[in-house]
Amino acid sequence: MKMNAPSPRTGRIAAVTLPWVLLLGSALWVASDRIAAPRAASGVAAAVDPVCGMSVAARTAHTHAFEGRTWYFCSRACRDSFAENPAGYALAPATGDSHTMRGIPVGMYQAGVAIVLLLSFGFFELIPTKPRGSGGSEGGRWDLTALPGVRAFLKRPLFIAWIRAITAAGFLFVIAAGLFGTQNPAANIAPLLTWTVWWAGLVVVVLFFGKAWCTLCPWDAIAGWVETLSGGGLGLRWPSALRNIWFAVALFIALTWVELGMGITVIPRATAWVALGMLALAIGSALLFERKAFCRYGCLVGRVSGLYAMFGALEVRAADRSICASCRTMECYRGGDKGDPCPTHQFLRVMDQNTYCTMCAECFKTCPHDNAALRLRPWGADLSVSGKPRADEAFLALALLSMTGFHGLTMTPHWGELTAWLETAAGSSYSISFSLLMGAMLGLPIFAYALLVRASSALAPEAGYRRLFLAYAYAMLPIALFYHLAHNAEHLLMEGPKLFALISDPLGRGWDLFGTASTVFSPWVTLERLWGLQVLFVIVGHVYGLWVSAATTRRLIPDRKRGLIAQLPMLAGMVGFSVFSLWLLMQPMEMRVSAM
Repeated sequence: MKMNAPSPRTGRIAAVTLPWVLLLGSALWVASDRIAAPRAASGVAAAVDPVCGMSVAARTAHTHAFEGRTWYFCSRACRDSFAENPAGYALAPATGDSHTMRGIPVGMYQAGVAIVLLLSFGFFELIPTKPRGSGGSEGGRWDLTALPGVRAFLKRPLFIAWIRAITAAGFLFVIAAGLFGTQNPAANIAPLLTWTVWWAGLVVVVLFFGKAWCTLCPWDAIAGWVETLSGGGLGLRWPSALRNIWFAVALFIALTWVELGMGITVIPRATAWVALGMLALAIGSALLFERKAFCRYGCLVGRVSGLYAMFGALEVRAADRSICASCRTMECYRGGDKGDPCPTHQFLRVMDQNTYCTMCAECFKTCPHDNAALRLRPWGADLSVSGKPRADEAFLALALLSMTGFHGLTMTPHWGELTAWLETAAGSSYSISFSLLMGAMLGLPIFAYALLVRASSALAPEAGYRRLFLAYAYAMLPIALFYHLAHNAEHLLMEGPKLFALISDPLGRGWDLFGTASTVFSPWVTLERLWGLQVLFVIVGHVYGLWVSAATTRRLIPDRKRGLIAQLPMLAGMVGFSVFSLWLLMQPMEMRVSAM
């Protein structure tokens, strides 16, 4: 029986809706165990696992009875450990002040590796992907501004202002808590809200809403208000030698060193000072340079989220490029009576990537043709087109690949063993050992990537080493992004609920503003469900990495057979990192809040 192939329209709708189906499906799957689980007979809402010290929901926990008492566990493994020595754990149970969370089971790790290998060799070679030129296809998008009221809402001057005022107030509150609250990080809201909720949740925001964080950014909001109150900045042009993102890359690496090497995630005052440092950079740039140069060139958060946003499911683009082609006033770029010029020098006529758009909505106000559009789109839309690969962006993509893995490694027991070995072998301090190992973790993956690209270029010399090096770097972004998401899910879902207790006593002064200060909040998800989500994220990231790699290969190496052969070294590298990601998820992880 002959089966009809799906129509292009059906395929585009499926591609656009996939992110939202995955989001909704994940949320329902996470919540389903709580809905279906029976309530604990004892009436206990939350408890602490005596083996690992993790807070658990009694209604979904594994249980074991000992000496007339019911004990609650995060996983079967902890329950089995307790069953082997119940008296020992009953006499000296772990507390909620410190715990190491178990990694994914060995069987789940092996299944994940098998799926990665199966998808990598033999599946994507069959997909008849056609290379697309710069700008890509405008199909497969849903124009949200075509819906009633959306465009009018975006054109309201006070829309962004009110949202920014709220986020700025929250930002100043975090700074106040960090500076003036207790320095016990478990009792201060600043570290949890900054590093567990915002920093971990930022990846989720980028994945589904693109550069929406830049719309809300409190640093830029406060800097803009200071500039206005001062009567305007000097309006200098950003130095031509610095019109790249190398400064932002350096800031990202420096923040990683400070975050992990100095442990500022557990120091409320240090968290506040880092936030103030970023604010000082934003204000200084606003007072010295034209438009929002810091947003365009220097902000590490904007550049990291900007690169990830090439994968995001939301974009601002020209609704009809032919209208832009006939426009002579170019208010979207230059500004006009109804709004400011684009803060990052973007021009709707040629803009085809999310990277530098801040979604500020000024183009919706200034365009006289109402040609700016807010659209849903398939994941990875920017990565499937040729664009103009840049060395600074490529290096940041590779740094993200390295540093996300490094971040995960530092939370495993292996990291302590490595640093202790180096301190003994080299006779160095912890700071020096940490810096050397961080440098190795940053450099070795990039060096390995360079060797793999060299092998690909040897198999297809016509593509050129530099072109392949820059283009393939973007194919690594989905792998880094989804491992980042898998790792952050541990913090956000397991530790995030503690925020509801801290909002009653944010400064650690003994308050109970909302009656939740003494409440133990269990994780939003059981450990088994978390493991499933993490493996799913790694596989999804790997699949999209393969897709981008295949599109890149077919664009740069038109000969199909030669392209398949030349792509093999990169496939091996992508498999290696995805397997490493799964291995990291299999390791026990020291959790942020509970380790405070």
